[in-house]
Amino acid sequence: MNLAGLAELLSGGEKIPGCELPHSAAVALVGFYFPGRPYCLVADWIVVDLAVSPRQLKVVVRGGVTPTLVNALFVLHDSNGRFRRGHWVRTSLGVSFTQDCLFETKNTVYVLMGPGRRVRTDLDVALSLY
Repeated sequence: MNLAGLAELLSGGEKIPGCELPHSAAVALVGFYFPGRPYCLVADWIVVDLAVSPRQLKVVVRGGVTPTLVNALFVLHDSNGRFRRGHWVRTSLGVSFTQDCLFETKNTVYVLMGPGRRVRTDLDVALSLY
């Protein structure tokens, strides 16, 4: 296990403000930018930029995603009811990250509520959290 990478993932990285809106306004923000899309409000989150080789990056981009995911330790609300309040979630790879708080995957828009962090690490480190 890469302990230095895990320590960086848990405590390092760049601080990001996230969404400071009330929950109802955050839901409205999703509706404005991503009408009709399922959403999940999360807190205590980390945007994880995965270190990939140029070859891996080509494969990822060909799949219509970016080598980025979100680890969130607290689900506030999931519009599809997949995750209960208080559970954790790790997203699939992202499609876009806009407004400093809307992380889109192919299936869901995750609203990053409150402050969080952005870290760059290897996939094995990112997957070692849970």
